[in-house]
Amino acid sequence: MTGKTILTVFFLCLAVSAQAKAENPAKIIAGMSAAYAKADDYTAIFYKQERVNGSVLPREKILLKFKKPFKIYMKWLPPGPHAGREALYVRGANGGKVIGHEGGLIGFITLHMKPTGAIAMRGNRHPITDVGIGRLIEIVESNFKRAGEKGVLKLKSLGEDEVYGRRARHILMEMPERGYYAPKMELWVDEGLGLPIKIKVFGPKGRFLEGYGYSDLKINPGLKNAEFTEGYKGYHF
Repeated sequence: MTGKTILTVFFLCLAVSAQAKAENPAKIIAGMSAAYAKADDYTAIFYKQERVNGSVLPREKILLKFKKPFKIYMKWLPPGPHAGREALYVRGANGGKVIGHEGGLIGFITLHMKPTGAIAMRGNRHPITDVGIGRLIEIVESNFKRAGEKGVLKLKSLGEDEVYGRRARHILMEMPERGYYAPKMELWVDEGLGLPIKIKVFGPKGRFLEGYGYSDLKINPGLKNAEFTEGYKGYHF
């Protein structure tokens, strides 16, 4: 074997080793918090579909703005049953209320609602305080850690997919039905950002519970505090 051949084999082995490390689903999940720590704010098109009261509701398409520690603005986009709806929530402000209005003919009525109250929760599995990449990471990592420590976690890499025009690692997490968020989660982690950009959650017997996605994700666009106030230009509260 020539020196050139040995070098070729050596670098090929390094490349294979690096690829194997990158594909390790445990390392990918464990690295999400560190990746999110680099984000002060972000914008995205947020996709949301949930099973509520036994029925899977239509998918919603939402413009999302988020600024740490927890400021969030959402505007529902067409198509969808709630186009024109807006919601605003800032932790520690506005009396702890979510400010919102529907689209359409009654869009001029702005409400100040308790996030977990009946009105704000109508048609939702989760309150607005659960929305966002940070909360998604918390849920995934906490279940990953607890199930892993107890030896009941099944973790599998399903390879690479294209999600919203970006390369993402597809990971399957399976856990017991009791004591965990859900027995099955499918997660797509953006290769470049190290952040989860899509998730599907399933209950017992593979029953779909919820799915979320973040397309056109822009990290650290420099959102202004004014963009999380009722009177910001272009909002209709």
